[in-house]
Amino acid sequence: MNLPRLSQRVQDLFWAPRAIARQPLRVSSFTYAFWIGLAFGGYFILRYSGQWAEIDSVAFSGITSNLQLYGSFSQEINPKNYPHGYAFPVWMASLSYLTGLPVGELMRWYTPMVGNLFLAMFGFCAYRRWLGSDRLGLLAASVLFLVPEMVFTVSRGNHEKITVSLTLLASLALLKSFLEIQARNWKLFASWLTVYYLVSFTLSSLNVLFGSSFIVASTLTVIVAWVFLRFRPTQWGIIRRPLERLTLRIATSWLLVLIVMWYIYPSAGENFNLLKTAVEKLSTLFLSFTPESNPYVQDADPWASVLGYRLISSFRWILFAISFLTWLLLLAPTIFRNSKAPLTRVFLLALYGAFGFQLAVAIPVDLIGLEAGSNLQVRMYVYFVLFAAPVFVLGVTRLVGPKSRLIVAVVMAGFGFLSAIKATLDPHISNLWMQYTHTELQAIRTWAQYEENSLLYLGRITRLNDAWYMNYGLGLPGGNNLSINPDSPEVPHALFSSTQEANNSAWRFRLPLLLLDNRVYDNGDTQIYHRLPRTPFQR
Repeated sequence: MNLPRLSQRVQDLFWAPRAIARQPLRVSSFTYAFWIGLAFGGYFILRYSGQWAEIDSVAFSGITSNLQLYGSFSQEINPKNYPHGYAFPVWMASLSYLTGLPVGELMRWYTPMVGNLFLAMFGFCAYRRWLGSDRLGLLAASVLFLVPEMVFTVSRGNHEKITVSLTLLASLALLKSFLEIQARNWKLFASWLTVYYLVSFTLSSLNVLFGSSFIVASTLTVIVAWVFLRFRPTQWGIIRRPLERLTLRIATSWLLVLIVMWYIYPSAGENFNLLKTAVEKLSTLFLSFTPESNPYVQDADPWASVLGYRLISSFRWILFAISFLTWLLLLAPTIFRNSKAPLTRVFLLALYGAFGFQLAVAIPVDLIGLEAGSNLQVRMYVYFVLFAAPVFVLGVTRLVGPKSRLIVAVVMAGFGFLSAIKATLDPHISNLWMQYTHTELQAIRTWAQYEENSLLYLGRITRLNDAWYMNYGLGLPGGNNLSINPDSPEVPHALFSSTQEANNSAWRFRLPLLLLDNRVYDNGDTQIYHRLPRTPFQR
């Protein structure tokens, strides 16, 4: 019987494995980006063995738990729904039903990894197109992880772990739709345009305010471009057609936002009232020069060392300074010298300026004390970094020669280590701890089982409050509640633990007098005290 002859490649595979093994294994840049995201996500989870909590994660844990309880976003049925978007609670509830895991456990153990992996992979895919090189794209994606605020944002349990990554995908889809139409690849153009509209719709469903930041930036770009054409009519024939297409796509994006706000999720329509309030308060601020609040001033310093905080936070200033200088140097030839810059470069510079403008506007908005979110400047800085990173890389690659690359790599590794430390609010540098222990939660749970309509004092900061509500989003049974007011006479019980003692020492808080009261519970690490009556009316 004549057998078919195997190809030479297949023969080599069977008979010459050693020869193939000698071939160098090439690891793609995408794989490197994947491992970077995996490393930062894994560190965030394992630093406290999954026992961490923070205020935004607590809020969304409660929102998702209420969605599962009531099964509706209607304000009449579910009064604790999220007013700015519905997609993230739906996503978390769906994951919880699919895996059978509680929402708090998903947020603590799994979604930090998802957020960091999305940031690394979407960042690399977007930047390699923006910068035209896999190596530069990987470098720009790595720069994102040198910013502690970015790592913290995509790791904690709120919508921004998805919003940030989808903003990168929206920029890539919009850019590719222009490039494909120039190449007359109509099928690819239609595919990328569909992706852009789907991502725009998803962003507005996640959060109307922050999800629309890319649309706002694109709108500012269009406005500035039309104004530019009035003063430089010689450029009309070059950019008129792309500008008209961009204007049409941005208008369609705003239409999708309005559909979400008016028809799909009417609760988000309340953001119009928020915008009206912001305009009124901004006018009052600029007329009186008296801020209603100042989120940049704190009663106590949450950092163990001011010098250490400045060192750990120094990269964001380095990033801003180099990217801004590079932006100016690249923008000047494009505007004043009729430079034929590629479309990718022009669009990147425009988005950098547009997000920088939004960052600048966020500062006075912080000073008017809007209820929708304090310290808006910090949250907008994260979106600004998405487009500052590639501009920063363009500047660094022009400043650094081949002999200095090793030094730059070592410095970047150092800033990456500092970023991971700050993102996890490590006790060595921060007094605002995120970690808790199982014994503390066990003590709270036991107390709640035997008490009704009572209060438990947990310390002067919300560390244990956040821990409980992140794990059990619907609160305590029996009408019980938690308190952080040490002087309230209505609080009959108080909790004390070794972790709480160490955190009090970091804050330089005095030890409470509860150690003189009756100890009613002790599991070896955590104790609960019943306060002795101070008046005849206390029990």
